[in-house]
Amino acid sequence: MKKTLLLLLISTFCFSQTFQTVALLNNGSNDNRINIAVLGDGFTSAQQNNFVSSAQSTINYLFTKSPYTEYKNYFNAYAVKVVSTQTGVKHPGTATDVTEPVIPVSNPNNYLGSSFDFGVHRCIYSNTTNKVAQVLAANVPDYDITYVLGNSTEYGGCGGTYAFASLNGAANEIVVHELGHSFGKLADEYWFAGTGESPNKTQNSNTATIKWKNWLGLNSVGVYPYTESPSWYRPHQNCEMRYLDRQFCSVCKEAIIERIHSLVSPIDSYTPANSSTLNGNAAATFTVNEVLPIPNTLVNSWMLNGTTLSSTSNSLTVSPGQLNNGTNTLIFSVTDNSPLIKVTNHNTVHLATITWKLNKSSTLRISEVKAEERRFSIYPNPAENEFYIRGKQSFSKNVKVALYDGAGRMIPVKFEMKDSSTIWVGIQTIPTGTYTLSVMEDEGLIISQKIVKE
Repeated sequence: MKKTLLLLLISTFCFSQTFQTVALLNNGSNDNRINIAVLGDGFTSAQQNNFVSSAQSTINYLFTKSPYTEYKNYFNAYAVKVVSTQTGVKHPGTATDVTEPVIPVSNPNNYLGSSFDFGVHRCIYSNTTNKVAQVLAANVPDYDITYVLGNSTEYGGCGGTYAFASLNGAANEIVVHELGHSFGKLADEYWFAGTGESPNKTQNSNTATIKWKNWLGLNSVGVYPYTESPSWYRPHQNCEMRYLDRQFCSVCKEAIIERIHSLVSPIDSYTPANSSTLNGNAAATFTVNEVLPIPNTLVNSWMLNGTTLSSTSNSLTVSPGQLNNGTNTLIFSVTDNSPLIKVTNHNTVHLATITWKLNKSSTLRISEVKAEERRFSIYPNPAENEFYIRGKQSFSKNVKVALYDGAGRMIPVKFEMKDSSTIWVGIQTIPTGTYTLSVMEDEGLIISQKIVKE
C-alpha cells in the first residue's frame, strides 16, 4: 500500500524496546488499511489494562464520527502497551496562560516524556518525540495515524507530528479534534494560527474560486473570517475543528476522505490472479473483493476490448465467445460516489483499476492471464485549462491521451509527461462540456473516465 517509516533515526531504532501490542480494530491486511497506533505514556506495568480500555474507548468513539463512521472498514487499530517506570504526565508549572500551578508540579519518569505546559497549560506534548518514532518503528512500523494517551485526568491535548491527549472526560473528543490536525491536515477554526493554507483555512474569499466553492450554501458552509485575523477565512461556524462535541463540517469531512483515498485502495484482492491459466472452452469468472464504505458508495464498471459492459457488480463472467483469438483486455474500474465528497464537482477523482490481459490460443483454447492493479488520481475535475493524471506507479514511455465528446468523436488535446508518474493535459481550446478521457499505455487502454471542462 503505502509508506515506509522514514529511517531518520535508524541508528537509535535498533535499541528501541518492543512492547506488547493489542488489536483494537481489525478489518484486513495492514498493507491495505489505514493503521492507527495508540501509545500510552505514564502507565506502569500494573496499569496497562486501564490503558488498553482507554485506547479502545477512544477508537470506538472515533468511529461514531462522520466520515470515520462511513469508512470504518478502511482502518485497523492497535494499542501499544508502552510501560513507564512512574505514573502520570509531567507538569513543570511553566504555562503563562494560567496562574500556575493549576495542578501540582510533577516530573514522573514516563517513557515518552509527555508533559503539560507546551506554551499553554492544556497543551500536552513531548520534547522527546524521537522516542515515539522509535516505539512506532519497533512495534507498528506500518502505522499511518498515531496518538499518545497520557495518564492524567487533567484536561489536555495537542497536535503536531503526533497527537497527544489526556484521560480527561473530554479525551474522546480531544482525540477526534487532534486527529483532524495530524491526519486530516486541518486547521483550528476556533482561533487563528499562523500555519498557512489548509483545506479548511484560506486567504481567498472569492466565492467563485475559493477552495470549498462546491459546498457554498450547503450544510451551512460559507466564508467566515477569523476574528483574530479577518483576512483569513474558515468554512463553518460550528465545526468539530472549532468546538468539541460537534461534527465535522462538509469541507473537513471531504478533506479527511481525501486522506483515506490517498492511502487505501478500494480493491482488496482479485481473481484470477496474475499468471493464472483459464480453460478457453469454458466461461471464466472475474471477481474483485472491495473494501466497502458504510453504506456502500463504490461505483464499478467493466470494459472488454474497449467496449463498456452493462455489469456494475464486483464479479463478471465472460463466455468463450466474447474473447478474440490473441490478446484481450478486460478492465475493472471503481470510484467512490459518496455524497460526502460531491463527486460531480470534486477536485480529485480517485480511480482504482484491475486490468487482465487474456492471451487466447486458437489451437489450445487456453487463455493465459496477466493481471495488474493500478491506482490513479485525476485533478482538478472539473477543469478549466488543464488537468493532471497521476499514477501510483510510473507510466511507460508509450502513453497516449485522448478525449471523446458525447457523440464519440475524438477531440485532440495536448499532453506531456511531467515526470514518470504524472501526465499534463491541456484543454484550453476545447468547448465546455463533459468528455470521456481515454489513456492508452503500450497500445492497451488503462483509463476510461469522465472529465468535465468548465
